[in-house]
Amino acid sequence: MPSTAALPSLPAPGPEARLAFAELLLGCDDAKTCAEAAVAWLVHHAHVDQVLCLAPDESDSHCLVTLASYGLPCAGNFVLALHDPKHPLVEALQWTEPRWFHPGQLPPELPLAGTGLFTLSLGRAAPGSPAPGLLLVGAPVPELSPQASWLAGHLGMHLTRLYKGHQLARLEEASSELAARVNAATEELATQNELLRRQAIQLEQASAAKSQFLANMSHELRTPLNAILGYTNMLLQGVNGELPAPQRRSLTRIDSNGRHLLEIINEILDITRIEAGRMPLHLSEFRIPELVQEVMAELDPIIARSKLVVSTSVDPNLPPVNSDRQKVKQIVVNLLSNALKFTHEGSIKVLASYEVATATLHIAVADTGIGIDPGHQEKIWEDFQQVDSSPTRAYGGTGLGLSICRRLAAMLDGRISLKSAVGQGSTFTLHLPRRTRRT
Repeated sequence: MPSTAALPSLPAPGPEARLAFAELLLGCDDAKTCAEAAVAWLVHHAHVDQVLCLAPDESDSHCLVTLASYGLPCAGNFVLALHDPKHPLVEALQWTEPRWFHPGQLPPELPLAGTGLFTLSLGRAAPGSPAPGLLLVGAPVPELSPQASWLAGHLGMHLTRLYKGHQLARLEEASSELAARVNAATEELATQNELLRRQAIQLEQASAAKSQFLANMSHELRTPLNAILGYTNMLLQGVNGELPAPQRRSLTRIDSNGRHLLEIINEILDITRIEAGRMPLHLSEFRIPELVQEVMAELDPIIARSKLVVSTSVDPNLPPVNSDRQKVKQIVVNLLSNALKFTHEGSIKVLASYEVATATLHIAVADTGIGIDPGHQEKIWEDFQQVDSSPTRAYGGTGLGLSICRRLAAMLDGRISLKSAVGQGSTFTLHLPRRTRRT
């Protein structure tokens, strides 16, 4: 509680006293000091014996706390919570004129003498801002000096300016801190992007080196392998004379395994050429029915050994296609070969149709084989991946066939879809535009 003796002696009431107080407020940037000066001014010039000045708590805008008081020994800890709009003192914040409270109307927690008091609002709250404050003045008689109303108005305006100034300073500080964090995050992001860029370059270089190595090795392996297959074929044809049955069986196995190895090498070479962008397109116009018949003839020995019912359903009047014939054939051969591999009994059907609305040809291979679980249907399109990739798997292969098919289809502006369920077979469909764009 400030002592009036400790406060500076102010002029007598009048214009000079008001001017001196206004100049004092203009030179003060501390709310508590301003409130203490206001209380002292009222005591000197308004003939009051009790004063309590409440203003927003800067740490909690939902309450008013004591800034200064006079004649109230226990007022220092008084807090007015603003959450109850029906509290008489909270209602007083909205009044534009001073109001007299009879002692019986006062809340019991208010530390004022039982003589009643006046409430003076220091200004109405702006939207989103706390109330500027409240001045409680006790007087010997229920009559308020006009000096008190004048002081409340000026003090309220100054406290509002101080509060907004402090809020702005805190916002600027928070903005500076946020800007510093954003700059630090931006620098960190730039560093990470540079690391990612360098790693991407390294990965591209490593991928290119891998592709080049595989292409070179595939070429080097194919040359002697073709020679082995050539000499084996010559021996089987009896160029050096008729062979005994045991030797013929052994050479047949050599020829079969050699061709299987050549197929694996060709798949690796294809995948490396596609990755390196060295797989050219040779566009020409051709007809799907003839292509399907070629595929069936090429795989006829395998079909005969499978004991499956393999049929075709191709409209002979399908429009001609302008695409890469060899790549389309390679896709269909691979899809049909897979169906023969994974179908133990039942049937396989090759279907071809044309969708006029989208100018798209659909070539489907449907089987009654083992089917593919939905959880594995994305995995089978990855390089060197099969549903069962364990060393003891029941089905052979490199796991490149479907990966190559999907990439070739993309090169031809098409795609491959799959419908399958375990134990219910699979249907792979090549969706191909009638005319492939040359890129």
